[in-house]
Amino acid sequence: MLAETEMKIYLQATHCFMAEGADDKTLRAHLQMLGIDGRRLTRFSQLILLGALPLADKLQGQTAIFCGSPFNSPRKFDKMFENLMQHNLPSPLDFMANLNNAATFQLAQALQTHGNAIFLALNRQSYWQPLALAILELLDNDCDQALVGWGLESITENTTEREGAVFWLLGTSPTPALAEVEFITEDAPDMSAGDFLAPSMAMLEQLKREAVLLPLSDGRAIRLASV
Repeated sequence: MLAETEMKIYLQATHCFMAEGADDKTLRAHLQMLGIDGRRLTRFSQLILLGALPLADKLQGQTAIFCGSPFNSPRKFDKMFENLMQHNLPSPLDFMANLNNAATFQLAQALQTHGNAIFLALNRQSYWQPLALAILELLDNDCDQALVGWGLESITENTTEREGAVFWLLGTSPTPALAEVEFITEDAPDMSAGDFLAPSMAMLEQLKREAVLLPLSDGRAIRLASV
């Protein structure tokens, strides 16, 4: 466990955005209300922006961004691939919009942050890796705050899996703070089954009742405890 003299990291704020079946036009209208033109953005980038932008007024100083998902924008990729293979119509703009780091770039640009902005392809074993990297970034004094996010665009429109984005804001200031965050060497239970966004949302509910342990693939864990 971290020594008492070491820097402490805190969960300062969270925000969740669930698409709940909204089409792209509706998402763009939500972004327009936040001052963002979403016409050239993929659906995934729109979801990421809608998940993170409401936290903009809580950012102070240099902020890093760590965001993860199983895939960036599967619908855009499928459409782009179909146009290329069946109609020989390459789309450079769609290709650029579907680069893995496109969403984090768009978010950093919208928030006017200057720290690292990194996208991670995640599975169940690496789910908490964005959070681990954010903690390390803060401990190394490379930023003042870190936005950690999980986003999902479903592969098809007809799906029961939740689409949206969940963002946690971490920092070194205890005011305000929802929880203290630290690395520990204890074993943590495996994540329960559920859709991709479920763990990051469920842990926030559990945190209201008790401390939570989040497993990492290297045998360590991340502990969150309310303050």
